[in-house]
Amino acid sequence: MKEDNDVRRIFLLNPDQRLLREAARTGVQVRSAEADPLDERALRPVLDEAAAAGLFVNPARSLRVLADPEAVRRLVRDNRLSPDAGAPAEGGTRLGVQTLSVHGMHQTVGITARMPYGLLYPAPLTEDTAAEVRAVVTALLDLTGYQYGPAHTNVELTARGPVITGCRAELARDPVPELLKAAGGFDLAAGAVRVLAGRLVDTVRPGRYAAAAVLNPPWRLETGEVGVLPHVRHVSPPDALRPGHLVVHADSPEVAAQRVTSLSELVTGNGSGTNR
Repeated sequence: MKEDNDVRRIFLLNPDQRLLREAARTGVQVRSAEADPLDERALRPVLDEAAAAGLFVNPARSLRVLADPEAVRRLVRDNRLSPDAGAPAEGGTRLGVQTLSVHGMHQTVGITARMPYGLLYPAPLTEDTAAEVRAVVTALLDLTGYQYGPAHTNVELTARGPVITGCRAELARDPVPELLKAAGGFDLAAGAVRVLAGRLVDTVRPGRYAAAAVLNPPWRLETGEVGVLPHVRHVSPPDALRPGHLVVHADSPEVAAQRVTSLSELVTGNGSGTNR
C-alpha cells in the first residue's frame, strides 16, 4: 500500500466521462491514457508509468481478463465459482452487482434486479442469497487480481445457485448510478473516484426502493414535465443514439413496479420500453 500517495490524484484508463466530471467537481487531478485493454503487452508500459508516478493502478492481466467475456467465463468455470448453468429457478432474477475495489478489497455497494418493467434497487433477495451473490463476485475479482476501481458483474439466479454471466471493470451504465442515489443517497461516481485514490468508501444501506424504466422515443412529455411528476427522482431524455430513462422511488417493490408502469404509459403513450 502506498501510504504516501497523493489522494488528490487518480489514474483512469480509457476514462469514463462521468468519472472525469466527478473528479473535476471535487478537485481531483486525473492522469489518463487510452489503450486496448485486451492488449496486455501494450497495457504494461502505460500502467507502469502511472504506478511510477505514485498512482494506484490495476495489473495488466486483470484488465485484460475482465475485458474478455470468454476469459471471464473460463475463469468462472475452471474455478467452479458458480454451478453449471441450468434452468433458472422459479421466479429467477438477473442481477447486476456493483462493486468498488481498493487495495484488493472488494466492497459491494449495490445489487440491482432486472424486472419486467426495468430495473429495481435494492434487489429483493434474502440475506443468505445476497451473501452468496457477494461471495462469488468477490471470488471472481480476487482471481483476476483486480485492485482498484469500479466493476459491474452480471449474475443470474438459478435453481443451483448464482451464476456469473459477465463482468466489466467499469462504472455501471445508466440508470444504475441514479438508482443507488435515489434509494440510499450513494454516489457511485464519487465512490469510484475515492477508491481510485486509495480510500475506502462508507457502506450505505438504502432506506427505500428505487426503480427505473428505459424508454424508447418518442416521448409524449418534455423532460421538464416528466421531472415534476410525483415520485420521479431522475430523468434522462432520449436522443438520436439511445433511449431515455426515468427513476422513481417507493417504499416497496410492488409500489415501485406500479409507479414505473403507470409513468411509462404516461410518458410514451403505450408503456413500452427497453430494459438494460
